[in-house]
Order: sequence, then structure tokens, then C-alpha cells
Amino acid sequence: MGVCGVILAAGRGTRLAPFSDTRPKPSFPIGSQSLLERAVATVRPFVEDIAVNVSGHADWFAAHTPPGVTTFDEGSEPLGTAGGVYNMREWIDGRDVVVLNADSVLFGDVGDFLDGRDQAPTRLLVTLDRGAPDFDDLWRFVGLSTMTSETVAELGPDTEDLYRDLWKRQLGDGEVDLVPFSGLAIDAGTPAHLLAANLVASGGRSVVEPGAIVDGTAEQCVVLAGADVRADEHLRLCIVDGASRFDLRSDAVVPIPRGPVSRPSSTRR
Repeated sequence: MGVCGVILAAGRGTRLAPFSDTRPKPSFPIGSQSLLERAVATVRPFVEDIAVNVSGHADWFAAHTPPGVTTFDEGSEPLGTAGGVYNMREWIDGRDVVVLNADSVLFGDVGDFLDGRDQAPTRLLVTLDRGAPDFDDLWRFVGLSTMTSETVAELGPDTEDLYRDLWKRQLGDGEVDLVPFSGLAIDAGTPAHLLAANLVASGGRSVVEPGAIVDGTAEQCVVLAGADVRADEHLRLCIVDGASRFDLRSDAVVPIPRGPVSRPSSTRR
């Protein structure tokens, strides 16, 4: 009956705090796109329709969700990965499903993986990671999966987590294919990994959002809207907004004390 795409974007974004205290995680940049825009662009060539689940920040999603994408608002309490898909069951309407986590940034071709969705009830894209494996002490899930319509039909009103409530049982029954990814996969849900994903996307250049001010220097940084890099500041390998700064070298987030400053309007970006 075809295939649809689901972008999971309802997470709290707590790993990106304090930057995510006032904005949704899918709004953060990856180069010139938001995480949400990049996720939609990743799956759009391979599906008929796309939906995204959200929780909070309704105004941002209303203004920035790409055209043609259906939004499912879960209210103040996210339903979880499985619950989010189940909540879309009428929209899915018996189709196979491609599911992508909004904070999964994939550099490389996913076409062969997505085109092979009929090869197993569930297929998970994975990468080699002996340090933090999810499967077989070897593979880490990179946030992109396919499920047949029969698999999706197993979800019910009490399911919440795709791995715990569905994939774990399927793995035991031999119904899951783990498919190695030949590209680079970055989970951009932490400041360090968000910075890394941006540097890969930009070729090592700083990414500066509209609404940021840079009078000093920001080398290999992500300068978010509301940030103010003053003339006497020289930042490197940082993420900065109007209130906080993450420094990769210390792997720490510190508050930014600020006083008023005047400057010509031409310095604003």
C-alpha cells in the first residue's frame, strides 16, 4: 500500500540544556538547515507522505515545519517513540513506515537501506561502535528504521518505546535486520555532537544563526540566535547563545554574565 515517513521530534531535548530550555531541539541548526528540515530532506525522496510528532513549542513548529508535512501535537507529555507512531495510525493507514529521529544527522546515502524495507519486518540502520553499542556489543543504532505495515499493526495503546515494546521481541524472533551504514552518523542531541555535526556540514566553518551578533572572532563555533560575541572575545570550538556557552575543550556549559553594550546596527546578523 505504499510507504510513509515519520520524523520523531517530540523529545524534551534535555541533553542539549540549557540551550534547549527556550527552543525545541529540532530548531537547532545543522549548517544552513534546521534539524527538522534536514530530517525531512533525508526521507522525502523515498516516501509518499511525511508526518512529524511534536510536544510543545507549537508556534515554532507552525512557522517552520516544511510544506507538505503533517504535524501531530502530543501536548505537554510526549508519547514515546512507539506511542508517537501509534498515535498516527489512522494517517499511516496500513502503509509501511520509515522512521527517523530528528536529531539523527546522517552524512551518506540511505537510499539502498530505505529501498530494501521489504527484506525484513523491521530494519535498523546501525554503525560500528564498540564504545557505546546497542546490539551484539558491536552496533549502535543511528536513528533510522523501516517497519512493514504488519509490524506497525503490532503497536497498541499501551506501547511507548519502540525498542522495549516491539524491537526487543522481534530481535529474539529473528525479525530484525541490522544494516551497517557506510556513511557518518552523528546523534546531535548533545552540545558536543551538535557542534561536530555542524562542523562536518559546514566544512569546518562556523555556523552563525540570523539574530546573532559577532564583533569578535568565533572559530569553528555554532553561534545561535541571541548570542553576542563581543569585540574582545575570541571563541573556538564553542556553542554560544545569549545566556550560555559550551566549550568543547572543557566539555562544560557555563553561564555568560552580560551587561549592556551599544554598537552600530550594521554588526547584527
